[in-house]
Parts: sequence; C-alpha cells; structure tokens
Amino acid sequence: MQKTTLILLFLFIYNCLTAQSLPILLDGRTDDWTQNAATYTDAENDGSVYDFRYVSAANDENFLYLKLRINPFVKLLENNQLAMYIDGDNNSSTGYQINGIGAELRFSFGARNGFNYYINASVTHSDLKFRSLPTVTDTLYEIAISRQAIPPAGSSATIKIFLIDNVTSGDRMPNAGDTFSYTFDNTPVKQLVPAELAKEDSLLLRVVNWNTLSDGLTSSSREPYFRRILQTVKPDVAGFSEMWNSTADEVRQKLNSIVPLNAGSWNTVKIDGGNVIASAYPIIQSWLVYPGQRITASLIDLPERFGTELLVICCHYKCCGGASNDAERQREADATVAFILDAKSPGGTITLPANTPFVIMGDMNFVGDRQQLKTLITGQIINTQLFGNGGSPDWDNTDLLDALAPQSDKRTAYTWRDDDGSYPPGRLDYQIWSNSNVMIRKQYVLQTAVMSQQRLAQYGLQEGDSRNASDHFPKVSDITFTNTVGISEPFDRVDFSLEQNFPNPFNPATVIRFSLERGSEVRLELFDALGRKVKTLINEYRSNGSHAITLDSEGLMAGVYFYRLEAMGNTVTKKLLLVK
Repeated sequence: MQKTTLILLFLFIYNCLTAQSLPILLDGRTDDWTQNAATYTDAENDGSVYDFRYVSAANDENFLYLKLRINPFVKLLENNQLAMYIDGDNNSSTGYQINGIGAELRFSFGARNGFNYYINASVTHSDLKFRSLPTVTDTLYEIAISRQAIPPAGSSATIKIFLIDNVTSGDRMPNAGDTFSYTFDNTPVKQLVPAELAKEDSLLLRVVNWNTLSDGLTSSSREPYFRRILQTVKPDVAGFSEMWNSTADEVRQKLNSIVPLNAGSWNTVKIDGGNVIASAYPIIQSWLVYPGQRITASLIDLPERFGTELLVICCHYKCCGGASNDAERQREADATVAFILDAKSPGGTITLPANTPFVIMGDMNFVGDRQQLKTLITGQIINTQLFGNGGSPDWDNTDLLDALAPQSDKRTAYTWRDDDGSYPPGRLDYQIWSNSNVMIRKQYVLQTAVMSQQRLAQYGLQEGDSRNASDHFPKVSDITFTNTVGISEPFDRVDFSLEQNFPNPFNPATVIRFSLERGSEVRLELFDALGRKVKTLINEYRSNGSHAITLDSEGLMAGVYFYRLEAMGNTVTKKLLLVK
C-alpha cells in the first residue's frame, strides 16, 4: 500500500511538473508562462539577419501557444521572411518535407499568410485564428493558433514545430538533424471568470476610449450597436476617435439620447480633425496638443469627492506601417510628452495644479517601432530640437503606467479586429495613466463576439454589437485617486489579491498580506490621508503564491493611511489605521 501510494504521488508530481496546459493571457508580457513549459533553445548568433533564441509551447482547450524569443528587435508581421512550419500528424513522410519533418501547415509571419499542405490550399490569419502580441517591434512574442486549424483537423496528440528565416544563411530552429516535438496536454485550464461590466462602486470614475470607425457613433444605421454597448458601459468621461464629419454638438445630442444623465447635459469638445472628448462633468478648458494633428487635451472639473481635476489627452496617432508613418507617430508621441512636461511646469501653453492626474488615451496605432510607446511611458523625446529634452513624465518623476487591459470574456488583450483584412487582431488602443496619483480598480476591453449567450442576455447585448459598431473595441477603466473620499473598500482581482492588514488599528506593527496567481513585478506603497506617498514597501519581482510584509510604525504619525498594491497592470488599495 505504501509503495503504491508513493508511485501515485510521484506520478502526480511528475504530471504537475510536465503539464503544458496553461491559462495563457495573450498580452505580449509572458509573465504567466511557467518555467517548465516545453522549450527548445537554439544556438546563438547563427543567423545572418535574425537569430532565434528559443521557442516555448503550451496549450489550453482551444489554442496552441508559442513564446518566441528572437534577436534583434523585429516587427513580427512585416518586412521579414520568417516562417513557421507545423507537422500536425507527427509523421515525417507526409506533408511538406523540411528539416526532417513533414509539415501540414506553414505560416509566413512577414507576409501574414500560410499554406495548408494537407488540403493543398492557402490559408489566412483568420482561418488559423492566428493572434500575436505585442503589435510593436520586440524580441519576445506570444503567438496563438487554433488547435482545430492545425491539420489534420485538431492535430494529433504530438506535433513538431520548425522555424526558419528564409534568407541567405538565415537561422533555423531547430538546426538540421534535430526536431522540436510538443505533446498537447488536455488537462482543463482554470476557467476564466469574466469581468463584471458594471462599476463595482458607483462613486468610481469610469473612463472609456473608442475608435468609432468613420463617425459610427452618429451613424443612424449603426446606432443600435452603439446604443446597447454605451448603455452597458455607461462612461463618465469618454474619448471618441474617427468622428471626422460629426460636430461636438451632434455627439452631445447623441449621448443625451443614448445615455442621458440624471441631471443636465453631456459636455463635448472637438478642436482637432476627428477626436471628441465627452464628459458628464464640466470641461474647464481644452487645448490642441500638436497643431494640424489629432491630439486634443481637456481639463475635466470632477465632483468634489474626487478632490482633483482630470486632464484627458485624446489621441488618434498616424495610421499604419511604413517608415514615414512611424516617423509621424514618433513626432506625435514627442509632442504629447512635451505637452505633459509643459503642464507640470509654470508658464507655457498649460500649467496644471501640482499632482493633477492625467491620462493619454485613444487609438495610438502603435504598429511599428516600440520607441513611440516607450516615449509616452518614459518621457524620452527623440526629436529634441523640436520638442525639447524630455524628462520623467509623472508627477513623482517616474514612468507612466501603460494600463494593459484584458478582454472581459477572453484571455487576450487585442483591441482591434478585422477578419477580412490583411492583418490579424492587434493592440492599437491604449490608456496611459499618471501612476503616482491614479488607482485603477477595474479595466477591460469589450468584444461581444466572444461573450456567452448567458452573458449577452445578462447585459442586454447581442453577439454582433462590437463587430457591427466598429473594428475597434471600447476600452473601459474604473478609477479613483489617492485623495478621493467616500469610495468603498475595493474588491480583489482574480489574478492577485490584497488582504486587510492585521491587526488594524495597529501599534507598533502590522502585517500586510497579498497573493499572486502568477509571478509579477510588484509595487506596494503607503500613502497618508492626503494621498501623499509616505514610503515604498516593495518594488521588485515576486513569484506566484502568498506573500507578507511587516509595516513598522517607526517614523509615522498616528492617523489614517492607505496601502496600494500594483501588479499586472492594475492596482488595489486598502485603508489602515495607526494609533499611538
């Protein structure tokens, strides 16, 4: 009996260590990949253009996931001859013969198309449900392909994967004489808990940005789709892009009809070529951030309970690939940072009260060089002759927060989708926040096409609403600020949780506990009752699992404090009381 138990225990531990089914969130950040994921490591510096470093594989019930490391920086879906081959039946004598495998499927990344050798037919990214993130240049990519799209239908239990750079002396992974096999693990992954679409607290501020695709919001034929979605998400502040031919007053009237306020009218402003900023609260002043371009900033007069105003910078940067468009987006990003730095300093175009929170949001069209995104986050201006030297953009002279949001009902973070187009879904829509004074309680991207019928009925939505409204999805964030009063204690996220400190009230010490579903960079900070940061308790990577930290009262005055945990692009805040 004891021997049998030991054998079963060994098999259980072995299966846990070798299991390849993972609940991957396809967001381009790869922090949810376990170290024991099946991986092939390639020889270094053996490619004339690109050098494959490694490929890892995992799966859930529906998708094969790959994590691909390649040097130097590459735009995966443009201007390269990189290709992937999959031997779907694990039989080297069938399919296309290459590198010792018989491939049933090829996908060429730079050309964004493929070939199914099993049925001798071309395939598109839509046929394969191919997705990859990030959308900007990088050295590390997450890739997903539908398991059912790998021929033969659904593939065998084991497949082989081969990658090649089809240029002279291009790299191959694996090299000749070696293969990389992957066996699917059909262990069910942890079920996704969909996001509650309503606010968790009515006193939170809901901020939404949405590219409406050619005046969709004021289009009579598309009004039913916008109506159902807007009545579900109920924004307090919104930035709408591609309102080319619509006036601010037309948008105001439409919002008054679709989502009327309890008292008064919506406030709207349009001073560039296509963005409209809408607010349930008064708009104090607006600025054109970059003359001739699609960047508008508005200062919102929030209710007194928030204890602050909010600067909203609504952007629709230059579209599409190509060097000239990349250069124009960089100028727009430089101009946006210059505007923020001006706002932080007396004089110039704009001067904000110190610590006024702000957000840069909209359809940023980041599909090229990642420097544009880096500029917005870090304040590193490239065209210093035109826009100045740059500098840390947040009020505490640190980076801003790129608030990457998953979809409400799917483990992915893309915000744009056009199945009939040349490009697979991508992350084009952003909210980048002043991290020093903004607390994000919840955020999501809404794609109705992936919601269950039960969820659609719950919210009065229809499956085609997001697709028929626009090719972009609305991005939703519920926020508060470090000096906001009256907000109830926040809920715990699914992927991390922050416990109430114990004891509370405390003196001389208390313990703060938190848990992570997966490893992440973690920042735990302490604020006083006025929202001023008192100290940083943690600012480092922590593994998955439970963690505890002791807060000592030495050097602290008696009173109310707030401790805030930031992990995985979100924050949770709780209140503690020190007595002396």
